[in-house]
Amino acid sequence: MILLLTGTAAPHPATELPAALPVAGPAGPPSFGLNTHLATRYPDPSTMDAPAALVSELGVTWAREDFHWHRVQPRPDVWDWTFTDAAMRALLSRGISVLGVLGPSVGWATPYSADTPNDVSYYAPDPDAFVEYVRGVVTRYRRYIHHWEIWNEPDSAIFWRPAPDAAAYTAMLVRAAAVIREADPEAQILIGGVNPYDTTFLRSVAEYGGWGSFDILAIHPYVNPYSPEDGNLAVAPDGVRALASQYGEKPIWATELGWASGPSDRDSLGRAGEQEQASYLARAMLVLWEAGVERIFWYSFKDDPGNPYGLVRQGGGRTDYSQRKPAFAALRTLNQQIAGATYLTRRDLFEQQVLVGFETVRGWRRVSQPNGTLRPSARAHGGQGSAELSYSFSTRENDYVAFEREQPIPLEGQPYALGAWVYGDGSTHGVKVWLRDAEGEVLQFVLGPAGAPGWHFLRTPIGGEVEPGNVIVPGGNRRVDFPAALQAIVLDDLVDGFVGDGTIWLDDLSVISGHEVYDLRLERGGEALDILWSPPGARVNLATSASTARLIDQGGAESPLPAQDGRLRVNLGPAPVYLWHRR
Repeated sequence: MILLLTGTAAPHPATELPAALPVAGPAGPPSFGLNTHLATRYPDPSTMDAPAALVSELGVTWAREDFHWHRVQPRPDVWDWTFTDAAMRALLSRGISVLGVLGPSVGWATPYSADTPNDVSYYAPDPDAFVEYVRGVVTRYRRYIHHWEIWNEPDSAIFWRPAPDAAAYTAMLVRAAAVIREADPEAQILIGGVNPYDTTFLRSVAEYGGWGSFDILAIHPYVNPYSPEDGNLAVAPDGVRALASQYGEKPIWATELGWASGPSDRDSLGRAGEQEQASYLARAMLVLWEAGVERIFWYSFKDDPGNPYGLVRQGGGRTDYSQRKPAFAALRTLNQQIAGATYLTRRDLFEQQVLVGFETVRGWRRVSQPNGTLRPSARAHGGQGSAELSYSFSTRENDYVAFEREQPIPLEGQPYALGAWVYGDGSTHGVKVWLRDAEGEVLQFVLGPAGAPGWHFLRTPIGGEVEPGNVIVPGGNRRVDFPAALQAIVLDDLVDGFVGDGTIWLDDLSVISGHEVYDLRLERGGEALDILWSPPGARVNLATSASTARLIDQGGAESPLPAQDGRLRVNLGPAPVYLWHRR
């Protein structure tokens, strides 16, 4: 049991923990790695052991390293292994496994005349030259490295120029995968990390015949500047998981994930500082692990000028690793505390109340688009029925279907989130809601993709600022000002190129309210481990049979916590704490 205390005096009447909200659950033991960039950003191969020792101190067992083509083959007839050999020796000798990234181009191998011949390029390379580069790298390291990611973010115009080309990338993927498997039959191949919130590119790779050429789905689920919770990071794997239900199941790795601690490429205002970066790191790693992502790599090890995503400040330059940020300690503490632990459940203080049971669909009307119908159905998750939403998307533009309430349904109080049970059809179409707030502003929130067949619960926080594209009726501050009401439910083809029909089912659309307190329960060696945090802050009581617990803060400092009357009283904030005790 976990109870909320509201101050230092006696608590209000005890609030018993409700049933845990549904989550996918971890795919295996926790595995949190790091984008280290030793071979490409550390300038001195003779002292590569210095940064590698810090990687080992962090407790990470996986490093993602780039094998930049321009470094290892600066000219067609020259191979230079100086930096990659030094980085591999430094990491592998410390028991750190390496995920190797192959790419991007080198100037001499692209048709772009302005490229510097022996420098990096993001233009599509000559396919034959790329295959020979892949063969050379994998052959050299096949005794030590068995995981290869082919390119980085090929769905991005930054990393595949002049514009992403799924057909060209798929052809390259198929050929490179064949060469890798020829050199190392045990190799595991990752698709170049893609944006999981827009599966257009990934679906195209599948349609062009590339699905069988990789073993692991790599995603880059950046949600900054939003927090892991307000950015709804938990649904990041759902879209690619829905595609996998059609084309073949594969493990999911997040090969990049991060927040900058100041102004950056994704947040010019720098809304997160160093303390927020540290707490986001631990929370995000845990959220994605719980959502079924098998391995997660933080981006990155050291700050770049103007892009402070690192665990270590830029300081005096590329070789200066003396200025550790709070995020360094946060990752080290996370790895130390959960090593060898087994996940049990998530417990929290959220309360879930059904707003729309869909026993009937009276009172809902379709707005202008003739793209679907909403009918009652006997298929139900709870109660006697659900809403059957059939759709027909006929163009390769943005198709959607929306059903509005004739009288919007008021939301009681100020709920934290909305959620619904969805029976998917294997599509990645987005299930959304429209809320009308006290200012008359109508805002759109994405619950998540319809997903694979079977009932699953989708939810989204509604307390943060929405992006401009999710303002349906403007006139406010892009935030829900309460009192608010549910105005519509929407199904949107997030992949605009989709043309076709389908049916999903909706049931028990619910408001989620209560105190924002998170508690992941694990165990190790007969002890319980509660990992707790509360973004707005809270004071909680946990039931225990221990007389004293061990409390470890985000920085790794440990202190005893005596129990009082079978309860452990803990003050929580945004930074996770680790509480070890006998249940």
